Amino acid sequence: MVNSRTSLCRWNAREGTVCSRLCAAIDVLESYSKMTFPVENIVRILAINSGEATTTARRTKNWASELGGRYLRLSTYLVVSYLAYAYTWPIQEAHEWKWGWIMTVVIRNFAIEIVFYGGWHSFLYSLGYGQSKLRGKKFNKEDQYRAGSGHLQREQLYTTLGFCMSSAFEIATLHLWATKSRILVPFYDDFFALENLSRSVLHCLFVAYWRDFHFYWVHRMMHKWNVKLFGVDPGGFLYKHVHSLHHKSRNPGPWSGLSMHPIEHLFYYTCVLTPVVFTIHPFHFLLNKFHADISPVAGHDGYDQPAGGSKFHYLHHTLVDCNYGTPMVPMDVLFGSYINPETSVELSQRGGGGKQKGS
Repeated sequence: MVNSRTSLCRWNAREGTVCSRLCAAIDVLESYSKMTFPVENIVRILAINSGEATTTARRTKNWASELGGRYLRLSTYLVVSYLAYAYTWPIQEAHEWKWGWIMTVVIRNFAIEIVFYGGWHSFLYSLGYGQSKLRGKKFNKEDQYRAGSGHLQREQLYTTLGFCMSSAFEIATLHLWATKSRILVPFYDDFFALENLSRSVLHCLFVAYWRDFHFYWVHRMMHKWNVKLFGVDPGGFLYKHVHSLHHKSRNPGPWSGLSMHPIEHLFYYTCVLTPVVFTIHPFHFLLNKFHADISPVAGHDGYDQPAGGSKFHYLHHTLVDCNYGTPMVPMDVLFGSYINPETSVELSQRGGGGKQKGS
């Protein structure tokens, strides 16, 4: 990081205040192990001066620093959730089915798709920052988006269908809350009221771990169970007919994260059904949903740090039968499917073909 900063500050002497602000941002980043995606990632990548600066970003060394860093990374979702709640949360109109408020939700969600998925893909792939600044950092050196491959078009189509599913869950929740349906526990309005403050904060802290826990089980369900019911392995069946679509992205990029079969989208977005059980504020619902919407971008971008840096999940896409969840909710360790991405990265370079063993 020192080399990155030195190179950038030399540029600052020539280019003025824009770079000086980047230098200041890097100074702040030096104080923390992680910040929010994509702010830290962009700053670190832009700071790289090819041939001089190192592209090695610090990896979290222990669970305590990861715990603090995780909540810094949540700030993207907190900001997006706040803006959505403040300006595009039409609860007053949602008691009736009208196109106006429905389209408010749909258009806002599509805008988020374009900004995060389209923006990060453009930054790394279309504008070439991945190739020019992150040489040697791409997990799979092949160009998965070469002309005629069809991968990008497929991923964009199914990601857009995913945002349609996300919008459907949000629209249904809005209507059920607005009509005071018994299907959902009523929400509370005042996030910062003294009687609500503790549960408001605790539920925000809960979201990240709930999402990881839920993701593991929904994802694991769609891989082989090694148990047959009526002569059929349910997980193998779901993998073959549903989840294998996601694994067509063996060499993933930013658009791969939500590139799923619509049935998998349905399973995936059940994470937002917490108001069936808990009394929450609408902000919590949006935080949960936007985490599900946006977090797959960095986890699938195909590059090591200082880009997304998810070797853990890249190994799953390559080897298939490992690393079903996330490192911070270590279900893979508990159930024997963990492969350490730091010591086993050479396995990912052998390919894997995207087929499940025995399928």
